[in-house]
Amino acid sequence: MSETAALGQPLRRYLSIHSTNDAAAEWARAGAPHGAAVRADEQTQGRGRQGRAWNSPAGLGLYLSLILRPEIELARVPQLTMLAALAAARAVEELTGLSCNVKWPNDVVLRGGKIGGVLSEAGESETPYAVIGIGLNINFARRDLPPGAKIAATSLLIETGRRWEIDEVSAAWLRTMDGCLRRYGEGGWNDLRVEWMQRDILTGQRLVVENSTVEEPAAESSTLRGIAAGVDESGALRLQTPNGPRLVVAGDVRLEM
Repeated sequence: MSETAALGQPLRRYLSIHSTNDAAAEWARAGAPHGAAVRADEQTQGRGRQGRAWNSPAGLGLYLSLILRPEIELARVPQLTMLAALAAARAVEELTGLSCNVKWPNDVVLRGGKIGGVLSEAGESETPYAVIGIGLNINFARRDLPPGAKIAATSLLIETGRRWEIDEVSAAWLRTMDGCLRRYGEGGWNDLRVEWMQRDILTGQRLVVENSTVEEPAAESSTLRGIAAGVDESGALRLQTPNGPRLVVAGDVRLEM
């Protein structure tokens, strides 16, 4: 990883914006340096994986997109998604003292509820770039959270009983993200995989993976069922299915009821 600038600097802040990821990608194509960030108090068209809407009301969450100039193949950018989720779990744990977990491939989970997620996107301008978008529920009350999610949502306010300064949470994530990136640069993903496995809520659980993409066999149903067996050296989900082990590189995961 390039280390020409501290993470989060330079910073563009907005009261309201369609999407911090879109603004960061445009800035990256225009030459923004490694470490630059876009942050907004509100997103009117915030999104998560698969183009899903991400609830981003004003003043209640952290909505930040970080521009990286990774010295890796763009195909490995999904590892940065997991790295960013891991950094968020560390930050939440450091701030609150509460154990924080991760759910493959991009969710941050606190006391069984989803507190945040990561959306990573990659592209090329003069040099390749990755945009790592983080959304964390900070001061959401129960009434502010969207109903009907696959995993029940929560927030720092709900779980700790107090309001938090979003600047404080942002600084904590940028600090832990910097630490994770340094470890990644020194030892690769495998150096962080052990910690991911320790925080993972899926290992040993019976799962349904929809819209799945597997490494092999090439032709297979897009819906898989099996038992989660952790993640491999690339970051793919290991799934023990009735037809044998599978490596899932993308998909929507839920617990089988």
